[in-house]
Amino acid sequence: MINLLFFILTPLVVLPIDVSKVADSSKFWLIQDLYDSLLTLGVNVGVTNTVVFVIVLLVLTAVVWLLNVAMGRFSFLFVKDQKLDAKSRVITILMKHGFFKRLFVLIAIAIVVFTCRILFSGFSLGLVTFVLVLSRSVMIIWILLVLFSLLDGWNTFFELHPKTQQKSLKGYIQLMKIIAAVIAIVFILAIIVDKEPSNLILGFGATAAFITLIFKDTILGFVASIQLSFQDMIRPDDWIEMPSKNADGIIVDINLSSVKVQNWDNSVTMIPIYALVTDSFTNWRRMELGPGRLFVRSFNVNLKSVKFADEFLLESLSKHSVTCANYMEFLALAQVSSPDALLTNLALFRAHLELFLRKHPQINDQLMLFVRYQHAISGDGIGIEIYAFSKQKEAAGYDTIHRTVMEYVIASASLFEILLFQSPSGEDLQRITKSRSESLN
Repeated sequence: MINLLFFILTPLVVLPIDVSKVADSSKFWLIQDLYDSLLTLGVNVGVTNTVVFVIVLLVLTAVVWLLNVAMGRFSFLFVKDQKLDAKSRVITILMKHGFFKRLFVLIAIAIVVFTCRILFSGFSLGLVTFVLVLSRSVMIIWILLVLFSLLDGWNTFFELHPKTQQKSLKGYIQLMKIIAAVIAIVFILAIIVDKEPSNLILGFGATAAFITLIFKDTILGFVASIQLSFQDMIRPDDWIEMPSKNADGIIVDINLSSVKVQNWDNSVTMIPIYALVTDSFTNWRRMELGPGRLFVRSFNVNLKSVKFADEFLLESLSKHSVTCANYMEFLALAQVSSPDALLTNLALFRAHLELFLRKHPQINDQLMLFVRYQHAISGDGIGIEIYAFSKQKEAAGYDTIHRTVMEYVIASASLFEILLFQSPSGEDLQRITKSRSESLN
């Protein structure tokens, strides 16, 4: 793409028109008639020359502007009812980005550039030189705009294609735009100062450090984007979490210098793209694509409520509507680790919860699942942890599942004569104080 730009722009600089011959020749016949008419009216020769020149320049500008408006209107009528999807034609995408509109205007500008010898013949050397520099510079700018439309169309087609939606080309498109713009500026400067572009490029070597300083973020971003792309670390629509940047949400845009993250509270965080290489962050994509989302919940059991299971407790569990259906299953599961003589109500409660989790329709029992005791017994009692994977991975469904599990734990604990630990409340302290007062009285 950049080589093509060099190929197109080079003739505009290295093939100069002999301005002296253009200035010495006679004017175009229509312009000459206008020139003679003004002289007949008694207008000064110098003023007439300037007025005619300005009129011709304004007419050409108006023609280019009208062509731009007409093509813009035609493009709007063509694409306004088009649904842009993966099956859209390339021509529709290009028109969406104004490629044909800019191309037709570029053709008109090219006609002006290559007919300057005729249209502006007979004018002074300075005016002809001004037209040539201006028209060539405008043509280079318009070639750049056409190239930008091609690059934007390429990016849109890339994003719409099903096989490439997981990648972002935007950063590379922006880099190519920057390189193309720099090349265009070099060629415009070469036209203005009447020098070879190669000489100007060599002269830029002395200012390379200054340019590097200006584009430091762009260079770092480009290198980082290549690294992130090759390692497939981020994609659009990925959920990432980066505490150092206060980011926790979905990636909505990736460009050359930054990553735009829409957080769950609908705020937006802009992260420098090189920060994703230098700082740590969490990407939840693998979880979203996997068979389940992990949730870990813990609670504490009061030590005083743990006891050996007696016949009364076993009979109660076998008859209760909540536990009777799978009584034999969780009893057998509890007896694996606790024989009958050593069977406790806590072992039964733990086995019942594990069986409940395995039979829960929204929990993936093919992944790791257990109810285990935590390592230390503290002043808060015995810590028990539930480790399981939810089939629901979206926030609403996921939260509903582990919320339901904890509600079941709290409600079913009393069936096993288990007390969950809870720090004393003000009401508890009042009751203790009242009890002590009564006992003293």
